[in-house]
Amino acid sequence: MLRRLGIAVLWVALFAPMTVRAQAWMLADARSGFGDFALGFAASLAAHEAGHFVVAKAKGYEVGHDGLSITYPHAQFKHGDQLQIASAGFQTQWMLDEVALQDRGASKRKPSNFGAGMVCAQLGTTLAYLTFLKNHPRGDTVGMSQATGLSNDRLALLLAVPGMLDAWRLFGNDVPQFVPQIAVMSKGVNMVWIWTY
Repeated sequence: MLRRLGIAVLWVALFAPMTVRAQAWMLADARSGFGDFALGFAASLAAHEAGHFVVAKAKGYEVGHDGLSITYPHAQFKHGDQLQIASAGFQTQWMLDEVALQDRGASKRKPSNFGAGMVCAQLGTTLAYLTFLKNHPRGDTVGMSQATGLSNDRLALLLAVPGMLDAWRLFGNDVPQFVPQIAVMSKGVNMVWIWTY
């Protein structure tokens, strides 16, 4: 319990005190910097997959692929490992989004096109796992479900909360201070649960 509390306090201490952006980013903004937006989008998707790869290799599992799916041939997952590996992509994107959505300066300007591309990729990934990838046999929610016994629907909703809050933070004007704080806490609580499962 003390370990969980320590991880949660560290997470909130890192991200909660940051200031909030006052200006909304709009899709029209991507027209002037589409290359940066596309690069941010691709970087976030690559980071999602790299998150799975790095955590699996760090835990000593063999990693392969079948088309676009990362596979773990002959894996006999230990307690908690499957949950941590299956969720590593989302966790990586959540951390990147916190960097993209925060403004430490006084200007409170809107996110860059690169940062907005990263956040939009996470939103797209979340939407995919709420819909057509939710029950995919090699998908993240199925892996998380197998590890925990929770339904795919329940896990998809747990992933949706940070996504909805990040969408508000990216596309909203004058976002209230509590929104990023709740977003950070929801990600932090999920990550503490995952890593102490």
